[in-house]
Amino acid sequence: MNKLDLLQLAQKSLWRRKARTILTVTGVMIGTTAIVVMLSLGIGLNESQRRNMESWGSLNVIRVQPGMNYDNEGKPLGEAKRLNDETVAEIRAIEGVHAVTPAYDAGGEARFGRQRGHLQLIGVDSAAMENLEFTPLLGRLLEPGDRNVIVVGSRVINQFQDENLIKRMQRGEMMFAPGMREDKDPAQIMDQRLTMELYSGANREKKKVFSFQVVGVLDGEQREHSYQAYAPIEDIKKMRQFLNQASGGSSSMMARDIAMKMGGGAVSVRRVGGSSSGNRSEADDYSYILVHTKDVGDTKVVSQTLKEQGYNSWSMADQLEGIEKTSRTIQAILGGIGAITLLVAAIGITNTMIMAIYERTREIGIMKVIGATFSDIHSMFLAEAGLIGFFGGLLGLGLSYTVSYVINQISKDFMNQGMSPGTEEAIGISLIPGWLALFALVFAIMIGVVAGLYPANRAVRLSPINAIRND
Repeated sequence: MNKLDLLQLAQKSLWRRKARTILTVTGVMIGTTAIVVMLSLGIGLNESQRRNMESWGSLNVIRVQPGMNYDNEGKPLGEAKRLNDETVAEIRAIEGVHAVTPAYDAGGEARFGRQRGHLQLIGVDSAAMENLEFTPLLGRLLEPGDRNVIVVGSRVINQFQDENLIKRMQRGEMMFAPGMREDKDPAQIMDQRLTMELYSGANREKKKVFSFQVVGVLDGEQREHSYQAYAPIEDIKKMRQFLNQASGGSSSMMARDIAMKMGGGAVSVRRVGGSSSGNRSEADDYSYILVHTKDVGDTKVVSQTLKEQGYNSWSMADQLEGIEKTSRTIQAILGGIGAITLLVAAIGITNTMIMAIYERTREIGIMKVIGATFSDIHSMFLAEAGLIGFFGGLLGLGLSYTVSYVINQISKDFMNQGMSPGTEEAIGISLIPGWLALFALVFAIMIGVVAGLYPANRAVRLSPINAIRND
């Protein structure tokens, strides 16, 4: 008996007992729906958290800062890890690293037109900027060979106010309220020339003006770089050289001095490289190094490698690991609850098939007498059980998508309650990926086949003579 004949015979046998078959298929359908919906809630929670983290920063970018190795007693081993050109080459050689750029970090007061405000300036390798997942909203990114240009985040414009308004607040003529600062169009800062004044020397007798042309605005309103500006690293080196040449101490000491004495048009440099120790030999060390990996898996491996080498590394993916562990725990609990329902359905399949044996004992005996092999009988009952699992799983998938849709609609209305339309993207908490749908269908079929093993073996063991004599 070929496989097609077995399937046709199994289908006819199930259809002869419609009520029992429908009830058994319904049990599998409910079990499949339960396990799929339960798992979809855990997957949806994980994906929601992942998207939320990606909105704040890339999961493939690692920030590397100087670090120190310690023994088991907490005592330092050797010297602190420095961030220099040798470090950049060492990190670039790590497997899984896609792009590396050193960075200098500076912050201070800047002006354009009659606007004045604070500017957090990051010096990066212009050639590597495109590889760090930056995308322009307006204009372009930094390019090799650029000088005295910057690319700003979309919210940098909100950090600037009209100078007359600032002076009135300084004179006490008006008070600043949080509601006064409204979101401005980032296009206002596009193609503007920003100036920053640096003062150095013991009495701040030396002054130098650094000017930058805004050539681009970065996309992303909530990402970490939305309040930062990026310039070619060579331009920031000039700022460092000016501070180092004009001062008797390190650039980091000079930055603190400027911050304490800031006034008028002076710029406060929060940190322009250098070691916290103030050692002149470390004055050219980078503030930090940005590392881009090919995927999140590489990010975790590379970050751990850097930590083992003694560096301080941080990435958004580090936070994601804890969320994934929590999500897996939730999925295991919810999946277990759904599996119990499917187990009950499997017992129903077994009961249905055993009842079929009692009702078809004479039929089984006749099949054996006319030449059906033990394998044919065994396969027929397994095919019937598998078909019950298939139809139940298929209907369960359809019901799962319906329930998931309803849950998402209810959750969207709840999550967006009180928000103005369009201000917040609706969030769904149930997600059924393709692999879960395929897994559920295959699992339902396997449950049916496994549940049919005992009845099939029992049918095989029936004596043909006794089966024919059975009334």
